[in-house]
Amino acid sequence: MKNLKYISLALLTGLVFIACEKEDDGPVDPIATCTDGIQNGDETGVDCGGSSCAPCTTVTEIPAIYSFQRNGESTVSFSGQTTRLMMAIEILGLLRDNTSTEAQIMAAYNHQEGVADFSDAELNASDKQVRNKTAGSYFFQNFMPSIASSAVVADFEGFVTGQVNEVFPAWNTVAAAGNAGQIADGSSTRYVNAKGLEYDQAFIKGLTGAFVADQIVGNYTFPGNLERFEAANDEGTIVDGKSYTDLEHDWDEAYGYFFGLAADGANPLAALLEGGTPGDFSSGDDEFLYKYVDNVEANFEGTAETIFEAFKAGRTAIINKDYVERDVQADILREQVAFVVAVRAVHYLKAGGNMAASPGTRLHDLSEAYGFIYSLQFLLEPGTNDEFYFTRQEVEDFLDTIYNNPTNGFWGVTTADLNSVAEAIAVKFSFSVAEVE
Repeated sequence: MKNLKYISLALLTGLVFIACEKEDDGPVDPIATCTDGIQNGDETGVDCGGSSCAPCTTVTEIPAIYSFQRNGESTVSFSGQTTRLMMAIEILGLLRDNTSTEAQIMAAYNHQEGVADFSDAELNASDKQVRNKTAGSYFFQNFMPSIASSAVVADFEGFVTGQVNEVFPAWNTVAAAGNAGQIADGSSTRYVNAKGLEYDQAFIKGLTGAFVADQIVGNYTFPGNLERFEAANDEGTIVDGKSYTDLEHDWDEAYGYFFGLAADGANPLAALLEGGTPGDFSSGDDEFLYKYVDNVEANFEGTAETIFEAFKAGRTAIINKDYVERDVQADILREQVAFVVAVRAVHYLKAGGNMAASPGTRLHDLSEAYGFIYSLQFLLEPGTNDEFYFTRQEVEDFLDTIYNNPTNGFWGVTTADLNSVAEAIAVKFSFSVAEVE
């Protein structure tokens, strides 16, 4: 009997031991790590929430149009960019009016708040101007200030001086090789210097790079500039009296330089890709990237949409505090903005080499080519902090080939010279001259 008790006790002890062992083998909540890419512990999301990790944030999805809100209020603002684009177009109008004085045009270029430089009272009241944004990006001002101040701005002021002192006095003279004046181009009349260059075209097409593209890629989407505002954006710091953070606003300003003159700023491609006219305002159509991406679409379909999507995705990444993704989109914008400029440069070089066209048509095409080639020096390559697709010296060499070196400039340039420059540009951007119409 005593032995039976011992056996029963042993069995009971074993059962208790087995039960405890099974209980110890049961699942135990792992400790939240906040960095392992797994939702564990008491996390309420992957590596966020709970007692140990930072609070989870709602991920914003990329919208269909360029529209972003906070507490029911739009956070998108780029009115300053629209103002500057309109100022540039009014300056172009002054360059095409032979009653304008050099002082008048220079004053409009270097506009001061409250001065009546423009036909639009709102532009006159603005404290914005074009001159200080010519090669005026964060990149140029911090890394290449001598070029920005001593060379680029001087080039544009030189275009103004040349128009007033060389072309205006010969306004009613018939242009010829070595003589400034007017020349017919179909139903239009072009006004050129003695070497066949339209200074107004050099000015406005040159601003496409030195003003518009530089502000987009060298300023408002340039990582070195945007990094300054990341901490405040992380904390959700709103600019006083506004609805946006500094970082959100910078990205919007880049967008404004591209699409700021669209009739529908939030959905600019609705008209652009359906045969509509870019822009809808009293001063005329957009003269910069928004206008010419429409032309590029004819040969490289999808370019405009790629640019629009990159702007939306980059802005969304800023809201989500995903700065790696933001910079990916900034690189796409660098590539595509440069591509638009390069394609148009090649287009006008090809058109200018068509010897069957009238002299006036050829000179006009070559003048536009001049401005787009000039713009190439402001286009930063993706994935770099200071590498350009073409250096200033390379651009000057191109202009020497087609304009400065030939006898009488555009009047004497050969098709071979034009083709050599077109090929050099196309190869850099991995398209062929034959693809461009």
